[in-house]
Amino acid sequence: MPSNGKGLPKEFWVGILFCLVVVLLIIFGWVMGAIGPLQSHSRFYVLYNFAGGIEVGSPVRVSGVKVGKVSKIEFLPETAETNQDRVTLKLTIDVSNKAVPSVRQDSRFYVNMAGIIGEKYIEISPGSSNSPVVQNGAVLRGVDPPRIDQLLSQGYGVFGRIMDFMDENEKTLTEFLGGMKELIADANKLLKGRERQKLITLIDNLNAVTSDMHDLSSKIKNPETQKFYDQIYELVDRAHKIDKPVIKQFLQEEGIRARIF
Repeated sequence: MPSNGKGLPKEFWVGILFCLVVVLLIIFGWVMGAIGPLQSHSRFYVLYNFAGGIEVGSPVRVSGVKVGKVSKIEFLPETAETNQDRVTLKLTIDVSNKAVPSVRQDSRFYVNMAGIIGEKYIEISPGSSNSPVVQNGAVLRGVDPPRIDQLLSQGYGVFGRIMDFMDENEKTLTEFLGGMKELIADANKLLKGRERQKLITLIDNLNAVTSDMHDLSSKIKNPETQKFYDQIYELVDRAHKIDKPVIKQFLQEEGIRARIF
């Protein structure tokens, strides 16, 4: 059996190197993983209709602190429903028992993203203190993330309709913009030189007219004018109440006598 200068076989050193690599991998997993091999945890099942990029191994955080990971993703049948809300995905998450007391019945399970282009993770908002703690194996409804792809698609659709409208009404829009340009030019002309003085004079005249109208309306509302209006109203009301047969009789009888005598 071949050996090195110290009399130890090469297989021994290969085994030592292999064990060292395994130990380093375990240490690395202990440091990077949210749950260590000897750490106890609780398992929850979170239902979503859209996972927003969550994958197996994605971290789970409570108040921004990494406390677990997504261990499994299942596709549910189309008939699966919870609280009359259709869901298509079931995520199995493992959360450290140290963080379980913060997970309450009114906690919200969001799909979040670290930074602008960072990794996706499950963010659990701590519930209120008067809400019961979620038990191991509980099935919970997560908050579906917004569909950015749908928003972009709808935005492109709206933008396309706007472009079609502008293409169909290009002549009208051009005339409208030309009219606005002329209006702005005329306004600038009014605010300069002699035209500006004319505008100021016009404004002063309008102020004088409105002042005169105010004085006139105040005079109309005085007691004497109101008394005159009341008298006219009373006279018209009296004329309205005159009996028509009496008027007819007067015209036929009294009117004839008046002509004879």
